[in-house]
Amino acid sequence: MAIMIPNRPHSFAPASLEGVMFEALEKLSDEYYVFHSLRISTVVDNTFHESETDFVIFNQRLGILCLEAKAGQVHFENGYWLYGSGEPMHNGGPFNQAASNKWKLIKYFENHRFTSILDKCKFLHAVWFPSITAIDIRGMILPTDSDKALVMTSEALNNPQPFIEKIFSIELPNKQETNLTVSEANRILKEILCPQFNVFPSVSFEADLKKIVFHRLLEEQSGILNFLSEQKTAVINGAAGTGKTMIAVEKARRHASAGERVLFLCYNNQLKCYLSDNYRHENIDYYTISGWACKLCDSATPDYAKLKDVLEEMWLYETFPYTHVIIDEGQDFGMTDVEESDIICQLEILIKDSKKDTASFYIFYDKLQLIQASSMPHYIADADCKLTLYRNCRNTENIAKTSLSPITEREPKLMDGCIKGAPANLHFTDLISITDKLDSILDRLKNSGYKDIIILTCKTEETSVLKDFAQNGRYKNKYQFTTCRKFKGLEADAVILMDVSENSFEGENALLFYVGTSRARLSLDIITTMDAEACLSVLQSSFDKKGKIRNPQKEFASAINAIPMRM
Repeated sequence: MAIMIPNRPHSFAPASLEGVMFEALEKLSDEYYVFHSLRISTVVDNTFHESETDFVIFNQRLGILCLEAKAGQVHFENGYWLYGSGEPMHNGGPFNQAASNKWKLIKYFENHRFTSILDKCKFLHAVWFPSITAIDIRGMILPTDSDKALVMTSEALNNPQPFIEKIFSIELPNKQETNLTVSEANRILKEILCPQFNVFPSVSFEADLKKIVFHRLLEEQSGILNFLSEQKTAVINGAAGTGKTMIAVEKARRHASAGERVLFLCYNNQLKCYLSDNYRHENIDYYTISGWACKLCDSATPDYAKLKDVLEEMWLYETFPYTHVIIDEGQDFGMTDVEESDIICQLEILIKDSKKDTASFYIFYDKLQLIQASSMPHYIADADCKLTLYRNCRNTENIAKTSLSPITEREPKLMDGCIKGAPANLHFTDLISITDKLDSILDRLKNSGYKDIIILTCKTEETSVLKDFAQNGRYKNKYQFTTCRKFKGLEADAVILMDVSENSFEGENALLFYVGTSRARLSLDIITTMDAEACLSVLQSSFDKKGKIRNPQKEFASAINAIPMRM
């Protein structure tokens, strides 16, 4: 089967039959490359020139054929090629157009310093009349710029290869034959007909594209931000990757830019540090709930009962220094001591009773990431105003599917234009080879251009298989290594998830898997020591797979939308 570029035809008028011819050309053997609607655009002496060839066919052994397609009724009369309607054809008729496009392509080769390759590649042109039979052509008298040997007819729709090979067999005046090496053929493909950068986007291109698309999403979500400007209190739910943190930061920035002070609370210290470093503003204070408690109570450890007393005193004397309170990772603030002390409710009261009309209190949370508390906090469950963010704007489509696979059967809701990306790689290995496997993945990612790489464990640093290989949160003193819990709320271009085992898909552990995998923007690798028996157990207990399973490891990889990679 021929390699078609693009793999589906460009838009065309149905009457042109280009779709039918495209399907016919797909039947060519796999040594053929077929380019549909190949355009050449150049500027010469400040004048724009453009040509379009219906089909350009390349074969390393035979050469290049520029094929002009002309469907429907056509005829030649009084020196003009005419359509069935009597209208003259553009460019002096199909043969002249095909020949002209051939010479423009040759010139394009010359302009790109491919002269030496031109001497080794045969160029021909032809016209395909898919609506006319060979018998019809025999009875025609063609103009002087045409020859029946350069014509394909409706018979070629069934199997075009012998017709195309017959055209390639035509001898040129200079006796030139095609004699290209594999390297030269690859250069023609990658530098002229199908430049590599247009077909295979680089890692940096995908990362930049996602940033562009994400900012577009923020614009699409401006409705929510505008709604919040009229809403004093609200809770906003969204699954991993829906942009909760960035929308929360944008909301904080808007208030801060208006000269109002904002308290931004989150649970994870790594997230707090990231926000402080990247979104610093003199009117925004970023804290973890525990760090803020220690500061206000002047204590080494958080005392939430004392914090509540401090907040009540601020309410009584109207000394609370903030106009706005924004809480990220709100589901994690339901831990017993915070919940029992009613800290969050006290903060909400401070805002509701504020004399400032612009005061606001917002909580962003993900009900699927409830891993620090045993149940959803009552201030979320009982909230009057609830909003939901639906569209994933962080992960590629394949990564989003992997992250959700152990906790829900629903398809992820993705933004328009989401990058599909490659599926996750699931690496099966043993304990002895695990660091070798990790090193090979890191080498591959580095060679592919990734710089933002994180290694996460589903366990703790002390119980991870990397406990003896990572010091001070770094593997080989270079790559950041931390837990899924601690990295919650953050993201990286490439994530390597370690310590995935049979119990990683049970209860709360499945949520940790979801948290860890959903941190990846563009690339996800999962390393496991699970054998066939463990995979079978997980398939039956966590994915409800019934019946005989011939290859449990392969089926397990499929269940989490991953590609199995053997040792």
